[in-house]
Amino acid sequence: MTSPLASALSAQQIDRFATHGYLVLPDLLPAATIQELRVEADDLLDQRLAQMVATRCADPRVTWWRLPDGTPYVLKVKPVLDLSPTATAVADDTRLCGLVADLLGAPAPTLMDNKLMYKRTVDIAAGWAALPVLGEEVRKHTDAAYYAAHGYPRVLTVAVCLDPCTEAAGALRVWPGSHRRTIEMVPTLHQGPVVPDQDAPDDVAVTLVAAPGTVLIWDAALVHASGSNTSGHPRRLLVLGYSPTPAGRPR
Repeated sequence: MTSPLASALSAQQIDRFATHGYLVLPDLLPAATIQELRVEADDLLDQRLAQMVATRCADPRVTWWRLPDGTPYVLKVKPVLDLSPTATAVADDTRLCGLVADLLGAPAPTLMDNKLMYKRTVDIAAGWAALPVLGEEVRKHTDAAYYAAHGYPRVLTVAVCLDPCTEAAGALRVWPGSHRRTIEMVPTLHQGPVVPDQDAPDDVAVTLVAAPGTVLIWDAALVHASGSNTSGHPRRLLVLGYSPTPAGRPR
């Protein structure tokens, strides 16, 4: 496997992250590592889907639903590190952990979440599955309350772009500085708590257009969302969550 990372953060980047709640770090992973991640991501999803079709049982790792036209749609698979050696190598890379530690202001961060995001329709026989009917967009939300309820009061999310993350492909949208204020959350039936438009107006959002190999980092309290993937191409992300390691807890 290719050694993944070689980078360090400047004081200006750390200050920008504190103010805006996100960073875009282009060309952080080499092309060979990205290709290894793509292959493993596709193999992993194909295996999970084939198993579900064969057993006619849902896989608890797979988050999926039907689009209004009835097509099955996969959002993510979680967790994945036990299924993807390259993802594990990236997640454990000491230089990536060093970047996260600098932003958290705490040494030896704990990896507390991992998943692969797909945002893609799948051509499988899924008539047996009782799935909700939803659209493709991921609505405005934060992850901080969910993580805090699971014992992680501060989390940084790291997303590795495996494909071009264009606006047409449903690139991540963020609301700069929203991690620094109290945000209203409104419960929904199938998509968890979402942020109302008055707390995150569309005209102040920033779309994080990024090339493969780019790493996006954002505070879990930052409001974020993503649109439909209408590009006709994959938009895969490896997403990792890190938190400060509490005193006395092994990393």
